[in-house]
This record gives sequence, structure tokens and C-alpha cells, in this order.
Amino acid sequence: MKLRLFAWPVFLLAYTVFAALPRPYNVRMDAVNTRYIMKWDWNHSMANHNITFTAQFTFSHKQSDERSYTGMCIGITEERCDFSRELAYMGSYILRVRAEGKGQMSDWYRLEFVPDEHADLGPPSHVAFDPGDTMLTVSFREPMTEQNTPMRSVLDMFFSLQYWEKHSPSKKQEKVFDSTEGTLFPLKPWTEYCLQVNAFSKLYNKTSPYTQQQCVRTLGYSPLWKVLLALLGCVALMTTVPVYRCHKKRKSLVSKHTFPSSILHNTQDTISLLLLPQEESCVATVVVAVQVEQTSQGQQQQVKGQGDVEAEQDSGSSSIQRGQGSSSQDSGIYSGEDSGKKSAGSTTTSQPKETH
Repeated sequence: MKLRLFAWPVFLLAYTVFAALPRPYNVRMDAVNTRYIMKWDWNHSMANHNITFTAQFTFSHKQSDERSYTGMCIGITEERCDFSRELAYMGSYILRVRAEGKGQMSDWYRLEFVPDEHADLGPPSHVAFDPGDTMLTVSFREPMTEQNTPMRSVLDMFFSLQYWEKHSPSKKQEKVFDSTEGTLFPLKPWTEYCLQVNAFSKLYNKTSPYTQQQCVRTLGYSPLWKVLLALLGCVALMTTVPVYRCHKKRKSLVSKHTFPSSILHNTQDTISLLLLPQEESCVATVVVAVQVEQTSQGQQQQVKGQGDVEAEQDSGSSSIQRGQGSSSQDSGIYSGEDSGKKSAGSTTTSQPKETH
């Protein structure tokens, strides 16, 4: 009875020491080709001290034997462990991980992993092109193992190459190759094609992602209609530019001159505009000053003729012609010959003012 009572505290102490920490969660494998990395998460707020992790593996059929487990990562602080160098592609394994810290440790988290079933197949790499007139040779590097050997050393593999004209992405064509080099034929000359390639294995039911799309142009001569179109474009450009410059120059010259608003804004035709009777005109009468010297009985008289400036409002262009064609007596404008006659003897044309 006393022995049983003593065993309970020991059991509780052991449970506290070995099961106080929570185990890792979200345990997963990042496996591509022959790269096998186990990753996990752990809530560090559950402990106030540093936590380390230990990861182990064994064959699936020996998982019940604790002594069969091999330590892969011991006392690490990272939340990942790389098993690549220890696991065979055709094997079947049990992987496990736990948290440890200050004499405490969590339960194991176990994960079954079979590489040839769970590992993804990576895409090819180093895609290169050798274009011809109506053909295109494509070469690439197949997926590689972590030991830098071809993946075809561990599984059978084929390659699918998709290609299409760049302006017609919906019309994709596909060819399958069993080697890392192939030729696409026949293709259109002087045409840009886009390509992408992937790897697949029918036996293991694996398909890799496609490589990044790449485009290349085939060689050869450009089609005749493209050449003609380019020539027409050049001719049109050479014709349009001088015409545009000439038009721009004419516009700048016209814009320098200002026209009367009656011309710019008048909507009537030109002939009717010239025949309008309401058009106003002015006739200016020139003021002529004549000094006449008369000698009679020793006295000199100065005769000055003054004319008033008269402004006549006539309508129509006909009044302008009448004003200009009138005689010198009507308008008050005299020629040199008439003025001489007037100054010599006539004093009746303009009334002189006497000076007393």
C-alpha cells in the first residue's frame, strides 16, 4: 500500500517533466525531386525560456521500435530539418519531431513520408533556342537531384513542349520529346513564337510545372504584304510632314494680319457688301490761305481767304465718286494754275476781311 502511494508522486513528476511542453503543429514536407525538408510551427509564447527541437526518422515498418529511429536534427532552434541526404527516393519512412527545453519535452509529432509519392517533380531549366527559317530547335536541362544528377536516374521521364504564335496564344500546339532537345517544324518564317516546357512521368503519375514563357522569332524573309505596308507607311509619313509644316507656316503668316471686324464677321456676300447704299464717306475740303497784296495809294491790304472744313455725309460709294469728280469751285481745292489766276486778279471767290 505504501509503495502504491509513493508511485503516484513519481508518475506525476515524470508527467510534468516530459509532457509539460506542447508539441509542434502544422508539420509538413517541402519535397521537390530529391529535396526533402520537414517544416513545422510552434507557439513560443507557451514557454518563457529557449526551446529547441529534435527530428528523427525510421523506416515505416520499424516505427514501433524506438531504437530504430535515427536522429537527423538534434537540439536545433530552427523550425525545419533537411532529410535529403538520408532518404532514398523509393523508400517509405516515418519522420517525427518534438520540442525540448529546461528538462521538459513535448510529445512526438509523427509524419509518414514516401518520396516517390509525396515529392513533387520540378520543371526543366536552362531553356535555349536555335531558330531557323521554318524551324526552331529547343534544348533544355532536365530536373536534377540534390546530388546534381538527372532525375531520370531515379524515374522515367518525358517532356512536353507547348508553342504558339505570340499574337495567337489561344492556338497552342504541343509536342512530346523523350530527350532534352527537340525540333519544331514546319513553322512560319519571320514569325515570333512563344514556348514553355514541362516534365512528366506516367509511371509515377507526376507532372512538373511549366517553365516560364519565352519567345523567339524565326528567320527568313518578311512576307511581301508586310514589306509593302512598311513602304506605304514611309511614303505617307514623308508626304504628311511637309504638308503639315506648310499649313502651319501659312496659318502663322495669316494670323499676323488683322482684318476689319466688318469683313471677319459679315455673313453677306462680297458683291452686296460693296453695293450697300448706307456706306458712309467723308469729303475733306482743304483750307487754302491766300495773301493778296494790293498797293493803292501807299496802303497795303492783306487779303486772307479762309475756308471752313466741311464734312459731308454721303451714302454709298457713288457719293465718293461725285465728291472726287467735282470741280475745284465746288470742293474748294484748286490746282496750281487756278490758284495763280485767283491770286492775281479775282477777289470774288472768297470774301476778304478788311483790316481797319
